[in-house]
This record gives sequence, structure tokens and C-alpha cells, in this order.
Amino acid sequence: MLSFLNSVFLPALAAVALPILIHLLTRRRLVERKWPSIRFLEEIQKRRMRKFKLKQLLLLALRVLILLFVISAFARPTIRTERSALVGTHERTSVAILIDNSYSMGQESAGIDLFTQARQAAEDILELLSDGDEVAIVPFNSSPMPASREPFKALSAAREVIDTLKISSGTTDVWGAIAKGIDILSTSKLPNREIYLLTDDKDHGWQRAGDLVLPEGVKIYCLIFSPDDERNIGISDIQFPRTLLQKRVPFNLLPEIMSFAPGGVSDFVVDLYLDDVRVAQRSIDLAPGDLATLEFRSQVDEGGFHYGEFRTEGDALPADNSRWFSFKIPELIRVLIVGGTETRFIANALSPSGDDFFDVKRISYAQLGAELLSSWDVVILSDPPELAANLAASINGFISRGGGLALLLGGSPDPSRTWKSLFGEDTGMSVVASIGDSVGSARFKIGNADFDHPIFTPFADEGLPDVDFRRVAAIIDAELISLYLTNNVPLIAEREVGEGKLAVCAFSASLQFGELPTSGFFVPLMHRLAQYLASDVSEFDRGYTVGDDVVRIIETVGAGALTLERPDGSRTFIAPRFSGGRTILPVGRVSTPGIYSVLNNEELVDVFAVNVDVR
Repeated sequence: MLSFLNSVFLPALAAVALPILIHLLTRRRLVERKWPSIRFLEEIQKRRMRKFKLKQLLLLALRVLILLFVISAFARPTIRTERSALVGTHERTSVAILIDNSYSMGQESAGIDLFTQARQAAEDILELLSDGDEVAIVPFNSSPMPASREPFKALSAAREVIDTLKISSGTTDVWGAIAKGIDILSTSKLPNREIYLLTDDKDHGWQRAGDLVLPEGVKIYCLIFSPDDERNIGISDIQFPRTLLQKRVPFNLLPEIMSFAPGGVSDFVVDLYLDDVRVAQRSIDLAPGDLATLEFRSQVDEGGFHYGEFRTEGDALPADNSRWFSFKIPELIRVLIVGGTETRFIANALSPSGDDFFDVKRISYAQLGAELLSSWDVVILSDPPELAANLAASINGFISRGGGLALLLGGSPDPSRTWKSLFGEDTGMSVVASIGDSVGSARFKIGNADFDHPIFTPFADEGLPDVDFRRVAAIIDAELISLYLTNNVPLIAEREVGEGKLAVCAFSASLQFGELPTSGFFVPLMHRLAQYLASDVSEFDRGYTVGDDVVRIIETVGAGALTLERPDGSRTFIAPRFSGGRTILPVGRVSTPGIYSVLNNEELVDVFAVNVDVR
């Protein structure tokens, strides 16, 4: 039985008539006139004309055959024969049909999306098979997902599976799909083994290292589907400048726009939505292959969870026209200040009226052991002494689980012993001694700062004030330093500890050791230091990529069922785990782009974004 894999090309066979029509229309019709002088040449001329006409007919036949063979090659003719009962049946075949269901297959050709065309081609392939053959249906995007554990023996079951396949939001991995097809066929004992690859053949689908070896006896056939319109502009990423998010304070966002279009585009519009409201719009011109960045500036008026979306439209592939993000601005940052009488300067700087953005509590080191640190966002240790092992363990656990710790060591009796009691000997960065004393004239002044650091960004234009210090702690081997003294000694250094942040400050909040507490610089410095250390609850969340296995860690919530709400509005329950004052949410593999919400008895406790992989 003769059939065709790409029957869409069969109407083109009408083109074989073109050489015949051209031949008929361009034939020269000669007027015959008798001329006595050349009658002896007529016989010679007749013989030459017979040869010429034969040559023309042969050329005509050759042109017709070339068109016939080319069109037939595109139509992919296939012959399946069945021998007579006396000889036996045809040799059985094991087939793996690999169907690309990545989001790029959503582009259209002749008004039909490529994925629908691929499914129809897969059903056409099934028509070529007979009873006794076996077939594996393998839809694939970034990973192959066989529709069944074993190849189908019943072709009707394979057809039903093909009818249920849907396009995904994942990217493509052609290499991995072929490797899976080879793996499936390697277990087959049938004499014929064939792989059919149905894809739009994006370049990144082949981005793997090494060689892909096709075993002997395995044949592979590729059916490539191409869209009519290849104009595609995608939002590939969002840059979030280092900043501290606050209510009613503008922030910047920089989406990266990538052109996959074969030609240039002009005045392409990008919109910014915050909490489903369009708040800004920009336009951009792009050349083929361009990657450009736009700058948006916006703000929100309320604290709590927020989400946003950059959106484009008007190209041929809607799947990568949106990129989502989320963020949280805390209503209140809880700060525990531990120390002596000097802590009043810190408390007044953070919360002068007692009902501001910071919830502040002052305690002494004698009271620290009774305090539940996990109930605070930031802990500030002012001029700490050498600490007992149990207190050091509690503080380290607090930082490791995501808390923020500020050490003000300028007035510590022995900063090196304090540091060793907290973090031991071998910690990289360390504090070795005090420099200066509490008497005499000022010895040190503020020097340079990293104005790209979130704490010091507001001071970039006007610079830092002239503040004197009489005594500071000597910080050595610090890799991240945001503020220096004029002699290049670190004044503020930091490092990450587990999931939290540690800021080591060489100064003291006591007037005995410097003028900082009474300077105009102290209030904004302490504000931004505390916000920065609590930035795990005040920062942008890039989110995840389709196909990621998501685990969220949030603050411990009250009793009640935890529910995950997906972008399409569907909901499912989550069984949380609890560890160290935190709630661990095993969300699992995410397959739909958009905004996900976690609810505790309908109260919003977490928000995160999922995006497609644009490349």
C-alpha cells in the first residue's frame, strides 16, 4: 500500500504540467514554402528535425521527472507490503514517535498551530502501521515524557493518547528526546526499529555536549514544521537594581527584551502591570537578534505582598510575551536591640515615637537567654561582651534560618574575644582588636563608601558627612565591605551566614567612642542597615522557571490548611514541614507560567512567580 507522510505537498504535483504547457506554448509554427533551389536539401533537413524533436521530448520528460521526484521527496512516500498467507506477514516494526510540545510549537502555519499539525502527522504515521507493530508516543519539551511505560500494542490506544496531548509552557530538548527514543527502541526485539521526530527544530533544542549515537538498525525520520510568521519578541529577564523596598518610595525595574524576528521591529510596546493594574508603558526599536533593556520606575502605596508583570503583544508567539515577578514590603520590621544604655540612641533612631515602621525592643545581655529570637527580623548586638556558648548557638541559629544580625563592636571590651565566642577561629573574616581609645581627640573619620550598596545609595549625590570616631574595632579579611574609614580600615563589612545576613560594624553607638550617635547620619544609617538586614522580607523575587521543582520557605503560620492557588485559579492543598521556626512548603514541579499564591485559611502568606524559559 502506497501512502505519504507529508500529504500536504501532494497538490503540488500539478506543477509537473508546467514544462508541458511551456513546451506547447513556445513551439515554433513554421510557414512552409516550396523553393526549387533547395529541394535537394529537404531530405537532410527532415532527418535533422527528427533528431531535434526527439532531443526536445527527452528534455521535456527529464524536466517533468525532476519536478515529480522533488515533490514526491517532500511528500515522503512510504510503501507497506503484506505478503500472501503462503509466504507470511510483513516484518513487524517498533516505532517511537517524538512529538515536540514546547511552547514554540504554538506558532501557526496556514492558520493551524504547529503542534496540531504535528499531532496530525503522528496519526498519519500510525496509519502506516499494522497489527503486530508497536509504538511509543513520547511528547517532549525540556524533558521527554513517554505517554506509557511500555509501547502500545494496540494502535487505537496510541491514537487516543495522541488526541489528548496538549502544548506545554516548556522549552525544547531535541537531543534528550532522541536519546529517549533510542532508549525505548533498545529494548525492542522486533526486526524493524524507527524513530519519527516531529518538531519545529529550534537551535537551542540541540545544545548538548557529546555525541548522539544512533544504534545499528535504527532509522530516524525528521518532520520539520515551520511557521508562516516568525516575528517573535520575548521578555527574557528582569533586572532588579539593589534597593530597599518601601511604601510610597519609587523603585526601578529593567526588563530585558529579546528579538527572535528575522527583520527589525520599531515602536514595539512593553507594558508594566502591578497588582493587575497597568502603571507604565515604554516602546522600543529592535534589530534582528537584539537584546535591549528598558527602564521603568514605579511604586506601591501599601505594604504586604505584591506582584507584577511585564507584557508585550502583537507578535506571532504569545507564550513568551509576559514575565512575572513578586515582592513583599513589610508593614513592620521587628528589631531586638541588646546592650546597655547606649542602645537608647539606636532605639530612638529607628522608632522615635514608638509606632513607626520598626517595632523595637531593648534588652540587656542578661535577658538575652530568655528571648525567642525567631520572633524578630533583626537583632542588633551593641558593644557585646564575650558570649556564652548557648547564647552564641542561639544567635548563629537565628542568622542561619534567615535572620539579620548587626554587631556594633566599637565599644566591646575585647572585640576579638567576642568574635571568637560567636563564630570561632576559622571564619574567614575576623575581628582582631580595638583601635584608639575613649579619651583624647578624634582619630578616625568616615572615608569611602560603596554607593551601589542598598544602604548607601541615597548618599551617592551628596556624599557622606564628616563624622569623628575615637575608637573602632579592627576588621580583617572581609570580602564585602560597604563603608571605610579614611585610612581604608573597614567600618562596615558583611557576609552571609546560612540564609541570613551578618553586618559587622566597627563603630559603637556610645558617645564615649565617637560622635556618630548625635550626627545627622546616624538615623538614616540605622534605618537602612535594619531594612537591609531584613531584606529577605523586603526584596524582589525573581521566581522560578517552568519545570522547576519548587520548595518555598516562609515564616511559621498559624493553624489551618495551607492551599496553593495556581495561575489558572485551580487550588490544591500543601502538606507543610516545620523546621527552626520556619515553614517549608514542598510545592513540587511547576508547569504553568504566572503568579502562584499560598493561602492559610484564605489569608495570603506567600506569593511567587513562574516564567517560561525564553531563549
